[in-house]
Amino acid sequence: MNTRSLLAMALFAGMTLGAYAQTKAPSTEQPAAKGAAEAAFKKADANGDGKLSKEEAAKLPAVGAKFDELDKDKDGSLSPDEFSAGYSPAS
Repeated sequence: MNTRSLLAMALFAGMTLGAYAQTKAPSTEQPAAKGAAEAAFKKADANGDGKLSKEEAAKLPAVGAKFDELDKDKDGSLSPDEFSAGYSPAS
């Protein structure tokens, strides 16, 4: 093989790898889901105390139905982290 052929093959390989890397970009789904959970938490937190009571959580039936399971520290309220563990945008 001559130098031109090798250079052309290297250039083609580089372009192919670059295109592949662009299609495998990190997913932005996680941050979007986290943002959705934060927004839902703020909306459900009617009194703005930074936690959800059982009554506030009941506004989201999927979360309210598993309130006791999500309340890991058993303090009778859901922290943002506890809420996020059980929230899905369809809730």
